[in-house]
Amino acid sequence: MDTQSAVVLRNAYKKYGGTSTWVLKNLNMTIPRNQIYGLLGSSGCGKTTLLKCLVGALDLDYGSIELIVNSKKKIGFMPQETALFDEFTIAETFQFYASLYRISSEEFRAKMKELQEVLDLPPDHRTCSTLSGGQVRRVSIAVTLLHTPSLVILDEPTSGLDPMLAHYFWQYLQRMSSNGQTIIITTHYIEEARQANVVGLMRKGVLLAEKSPEELIASYGVDSLEEVFLRLCHQQNQAIEAEPEKKIPFKNPYKDDVNTYTMFWPHTKAIIYKNFKWVQRNFTMFILLSVGLSVACMFESNECLKYAPQMRVGVVNHGAANCSNYAADPDYSCGDNQTVDFSCNFVEAWRAQVPDFPVILYDDMSQAMRFAKSRYLVSVLEFPANFTLGILQRFTEGSHVEQDLLDNSAVDIRQDSTDFMATYQIEQNIRDIMGVILKDYLRSCGYNPKVADIPPMNINKEAFFGEGIVYRPHDYTTHVAMSCMVGITFLAPTILLTLSLCLEKVTGAYTRCIVSGVRVIEILAGYTIVLVLYNLINIAAMSLVQFVIYGQPYGNFWLSYVLINFIGFTGIFFGFFVVILTRSLIESAGLCIIMSVSSYTFTGFIWPIEAAVFPQVRYISTAVLPNTLVLKSFMAIVWKDASFWNKQVYLGFMICILHTIFYISIIYLMLRYKKAL
Repeated sequence: MDTQSAVVLRNAYKKYGGTSTWVLKNLNMTIPRNQIYGLLGSSGCGKTTLLKCLVGALDLDYGSIELIVNSKKKIGFMPQETALFDEFTIAETFQFYASLYRISSEEFRAKMKELQEVLDLPPDHRTCSTLSGGQVRRVSIAVTLLHTPSLVILDEPTSGLDPMLAHYFWQYLQRMSSNGQTIIITTHYIEEARQANVVGLMRKGVLLAEKSPEELIASYGVDSLEEVFLRLCHQQNQAIEAEPEKKIPFKNPYKDDVNTYTMFWPHTKAIIYKNFKWVQRNFTMFILLSVGLSVACMFESNECLKYAPQMRVGVVNHGAANCSNYAADPDYSCGDNQTVDFSCNFVEAWRAQVPDFPVILYDDMSQAMRFAKSRYLVSVLEFPANFTLGILQRFTEGSHVEQDLLDNSAVDIRQDSTDFMATYQIEQNIRDIMGVILKDYLRSCGYNPKVADIPPMNINKEAFFGEGIVYRPHDYTTHVAMSCMVGITFLAPTILLTLSLCLEKVTGAYTRCIVSGVRVIEILAGYTIVLVLYNLINIAAMSLVQFVIYGQPYGNFWLSYVLINFIGFTGIFFGFFVVILTRSLIESAGLCIIMSVSSYTFTGFIWPIEAAVFPQVRYISTAVLPNTLVLKSFMAIVWKDASFWNKQVYLGFMICILHTIFYISIIYLMLRYKKAL
């Protein structure tokens, strides 16, 4: 590159993946030093793509770029988007970029005073999200010029500016060029570009001409740049385009930019600061969608199956005139003077033990069934007249009981089979209460109460793991709570990243950060540190609910806490994968929904995957969804006090490590292709 040029572009080609149309097509450009270069062209002609290639946000497919600068820190780039962090105030915005560029306090204050006068900036305390379009543009321009860059690239900076303010701004640009800065500026206002030293006219990815405005107007014998542009467009339509046989392989002009590696912690610290500001400005939403939702889910999981909705049970008793006046005999008067009535004992025991399910007595079945069909009752029990006699003879005579008596002394139970949970709950209560009253009678009359058990099984419902160690039985409520803890820990970082990083990616704020020398790895590191801290707090809050409030600490708490943090770490990199893979908030949200449904459907949360019709579901679930093995490991630790060296436990840790490595590898490959978030 000669000493008079600031930017030299030769044989530049660029197209986006999946398309056959060149956005930039054999484009050649030479921008002189210490000059204002006005780049003109209609929307879609490739101006923005060209500028992003110059600043390193995109790579050319072919061609070469030579620059007066050797570091991104010497470039000031203002993208077409707002490119500001909405949660920052104006003062915090400037402080953020000053820390990225390592501007001294004195230089920072002097530059801010200068920009305040030129751009008429709003007060420092204003938050960027509350600024008007013109105000945002002025703040964006000020950020671009903050570090006095050698090469300034502005994408339509005067769009939406007051005409008088735009005039002063052009005067300021001319002073900058006189002081040794090179400026590239795009604009829709063709006549405004006459204030530039050199103008480049661009159409369909090709630079049609580049000269001073006066030379162009004079050479075509017209009165305005607009007429020159029309003439050039007409000539392009008539010309036959010829594509060179050999294209120059592209070499990144910033490949040897060594300054970025010395700034890892300062850049990462700035990103961490930005993330904490995002939390501060969106604190209510953050709490509701993160810790608040997690804790609420733990409470709901533990409470969801504790109480059943109120269900009424109808009873028709043919053995007693009115059970409401029946007084149970605690001594049962055994022998020939039996005074017991098991049907009324059942009603009394039901009312005492299941008060939430009222028992309503009816005189006949037709009346009870009328209420049942109207959905007032969920079950109707009909006790025959000889119900008590049949029970007593079963106990005293055994196999000698008459068959007719056995056939006519059973309770007839009719239930609403369309309500599975109600049917299951009623059946459970009937078995439990019937067993209680029969065993009480047998015990009082000197019989062995085991006669009322179902022979020949002796069922112990306690789980065991390891020789001689017995633990509390597994209950579905705690299983649901643990599944929620694993699922939320994995998905919460993805949701937070989608809300924060994906929205800021759309505004172009991170494109500006990358151009300022911040590497993508530094952005990811800043988010990872904040999200790891969030996981530690969020998991501690859920553990407090589960293991302290609900008192469920069976196994090694710290081993389970570390395991859940491992799945949270995996979830962080899955979140990065989602944000980088998708192009919009809608796509990210859709992918999060798919993953959420999959996590709660195919990991054993709703139904054990071992019971799937197709065994392939189990293998796919284990390989694709890390929650599956982690949930099994978590239950092994909590329920069985398993150590790390138990196969079921260390497989949970291994799947987290493997998935994390997989996501990091995919992210690395995608970033090599995309070069940006």
